[in-house]
Amino acid sequence: MRLSAMSRVAAMVLLLWTMASAGAQASDKVRLVVLPFLSQAPIFIALEEGHFAREGIEIERVSLQSSYLAVPGLMSGELDAAIPQASAGLFNAIARGGAARYVAPGVVLSPGGCSYTALYGSGITLAELANGSARQVSVAADAIAFEGFLVDLMRRLPGAERLTFVHREMPVQAQQAALASRALDLAFTGEPWLTRFDDARLGRIVAGAEQLLPDAQYTGLMLSRRLLVERPDLGQRFTRAFTAAVRQYNEGKTPRNLDIVARGTRLAPDQLARSCWPVIPADGRVRTEGLMQFQAWLLERRAIDRIVPAAEFVAAPQP
Repeated sequence: MRLSAMSRVAAMVLLLWTMASAGAQASDKVRLVVLPFLSQAPIFIALEEGHFAREGIEIERVSLQSSYLAVPGLMSGELDAAIPQASAGLFNAIARGGAARYVAPGVVLSPGGCSYTALYGSGITLAELANGSARQVSVAADAIAFEGFLVDLMRRLPGAERLTFVHREMPVQAQQAALASRALDLAFTGEPWLTRFDDARLGRIVAGAEQLLPDAQYTGLMLSRRLLVERPDLGQRFTRAFTAAVRQYNEGKTPRNLDIVARGTRLAPDQLARSCWPVIPADGRVRTEGLMQFQAWLLERRAIDRIVPAAEFVAAPQP
């Protein structure tokens, strides 16, 4: 009888340990948005090189059409992590109680290098646009997105004050055709399309985004409340894995990085080798100044409810 009782106790202990282990494994799963864009390169590297796995994290990949679509899920907690672009929708979501926050920089518009995003023109130069003449300029850019903010900044350049921009929203494939036919003056786009436009001999970069808003950040790693408050240990491990991947990314276009990023973006390695890779710092410091300027611009256009202070959109997993 004693042996039977001891056996039952041992079996119960084993069952509880198994359930606890299963619960721990489930709690270490992270729902991560993975998009086939060059700006997501550190995520590809972290997945491929096992940085998340070494931190005991199992990634559940979530595919979306755009980083903008990640914002509602991040705010509600249906998603755990993503690299969304700054937008009116993102700041409004936080102002209205959304709990996700930026924890690390994504793409930073660092001057002195190449242009990852830019205003590209066919048959037009920045000198011509900034010669003081009144002129109507057609531009493919969302008027109330970050790209619209950059277009407006170009109009503030000395000599460009009399420009009037006519915004035309169109997919990038249509931009290429419109530039080729000279039906469009400027298109705001990024890599790999800048390289593709050059390959097609459509024109040239008129103004790089880094010229218009130097050192600004317009994407960033964002975590949900679960990783910031409920499971900060998990958030810290996730951020540590991401940072390790950014460090490898910053080694440049090594054969290993080219191979990983080519598979993640589904782009040809030779095209990637010729493309401008975005600056993504590994210092973990969210650049807020440009984001605050962007919000002020959005508020002028009544696109956001209020300006969200940096303390409300930047955080770190609680210790």
